[in-house]
Amino acid sequence: MDFSSAVAYIHGLDRVGTPQHTHTYAFQHGIARARHLLERLGGAPTATRRCVLIAGSKGKGSTAMMLSAALSAAGYRVGVFTGPHLLSPLERFIVSQHAQPTQMSEAQFATYAAQIAHIVNTWDRPALGLPTRFEAFTAMAYHWFEAQGVDIAVMEIGIGGRHDAVNLAEPIISVITNISLEHTQMLGRTLAEIAYAKAGVLRADSAGVIAPQAEEVTRVLWGEARRLGSLERLYFAEACCSVTCAGIHIGATASESGQWLRVQMRDACADATSAEADGHALLFCPLLGRFQLENAATAITALRVLRARDYRINSADLRRGFAGLRWPGRFQVLHRDPLIIADGAHTPYSMSQLCASLQEYFPGRRIHFIIGALRDKDTRGILQEAARVAISLTFTDMNTHRAVSAEQLLATWQRLDSSHPPSDAQQGPAVPRAFTASAVASAVRQTLARAARNDVICIAGSLHLAALAIESAKDFA
Repeated sequence: MDFSSAVAYIHGLDRVGTPQHTHTYAFQHGIARARHLLERLGGAPTATRRCVLIAGSKGKGSTAMMLSAALSAAGYRVGVFTGPHLLSPLERFIVSQHAQPTQMSEAQFATYAAQIAHIVNTWDRPALGLPTRFEAFTAMAYHWFEAQGVDIAVMEIGIGGRHDAVNLAEPIISVITNISLEHTQMLGRTLAEIAYAKAGVLRADSAGVIAPQAEEVTRVLWGEARRLGSLERLYFAEACCSVTCAGIHIGATASESGQWLRVQMRDACADATSAEADGHALLFCPLLGRFQLENAATAITALRVLRARDYRINSADLRRGFAGLRWPGRFQVLHRDPLIIADGAHTPYSMSQLCASLQEYFPGRRIHFIIGALRDKDTRGILQEAARVAISLTFTDMNTHRAVSAEQLLATWQRLDSSHPPSDAQQGPAVPRAFTASAVASAVRQTLARAARNDVICIAGSLHLAALAIESAKDFA
C-alpha cells in the first residue's frame, strides 16, 4: 500500500459524526473500539500512561503546540497528536526534541494503514462496530510515539472527551480549554451537556487544568472533579496565570509576525510551582490573536503543574519553545499588502475573539469577512459575531459534503438580518453587504475588487476553509 492509497483507505473509514455514529451505541463505544484496535496492533503502548490529554471546543491545538514546544525545548522527546489536519494527515503526528520537530513519514503512515486494513478485514468485535478514521489516527499516534521513544505525549481529544478514542489513556494531566456549543447532535444541545462530555477526561488521581469558562461550564467541571475526589488537583488557569499582550508585529508572512506576551504567575498556582519559578516573564509568540493569551495562560499553568511533578522546565525553555511556535490556520497572515488573514474560528466564541483581535490590531480599518462553515456548527452565532464588525460578508462553498453551501449561509444571514436589527453595540456598518462565491479564491478576488487598499480581509468559519485559503494563497496577490 503506497501513501496515497493509505490516505484514501483511512479516509474511507466511517467518520464519527456520520449518522451511524451520532448519539448511538457505536459513538459511545469509541474507546472500546480504539482499545481493541491498539491491542490488535500489538498491545497498549506506555505512551498511554505518559501523556497530557487536551479537551475543549477551541484552543486545543494551540495549547497542545505551546505545551509540546516548551517540553521539547527543555530536552524532552515529545509526541504531539492534533487534528484536524490542514493539508496532509501527516501533520497530525509530530515528534520533537530540542525544538526540532519531525512528522511521521509517508512510508510509516502507509505501513500503519496496511496493518489497520488487515485488522478491519478480520475484525472480531462486531458488536462494537468497525473502527472509525479518527480511531485509526489515534491508534497510529500512540503506537508511533511508542516506537519513537517519546518521554511524554501531548494528545488532543477529537470530539467531546468521555467517549473519545484518545481518552483511553491514563494521563498525567488533563487540560480542558474553552467550551462552547459544538457537535450538538453527539454531545448534547446545552453547554452543561457538552461540558459533561468534556469533563470525561478528568481523573481521580491526575491533575486537571481548566481554561476560562462560562459559569455554567465551570459548575459542571467542578462537580465532576468533586465526584472524582480530585478537587485539590484542579487548577483554574484564570486564577493561576495572567497573560497580556505587550505588543504585536505584523510581518509580510505568518513566520514574520507575532506578539509579545507578558506573563505573571498568581498565588493560586503556588503549590504547582517550584521555588525558583519566575513570577514574571516576557515571551515572544509567533501566534497572533488575543485568544492565544488564554491558550498561553492555560499551557503555562499546565507546564507549572508538570514541573511540580518532576518535569524539568525553566523560563529559558519556555521562551525558546514559544519563540519557535508554528501553527498554520490560526490568525495566519497570508499577505500583508493587501492584508489577508486566515483563521479557523468556527464557534461564536472564537469568532468573537477573532473580531476583537482584528479591531485591536487594526483600529479604524474596514473589515471584510469571507466565511465558510460546516453543518454541525452554530452558523447563526458565527454570523452574528462577524456582522458586528464587518463591512461585507462573502459566503463561499467548500469542497466537502459536510459544508453548508454559500446559498444556505446567505439564507441564514438574511433570516438573521431581518429578525435581529442592529443593537446599540453594533461596531461595524448597520447592515453588512452580503455576497456568495463558489470557492475561496474567487471570494478573495471579488472582495479585493470592492475593498479599499487599507481594508482587512479575513477568511474564517472553518479550519477546512483556512486550509483551502492557505493552498490558494499564491493566487491572492
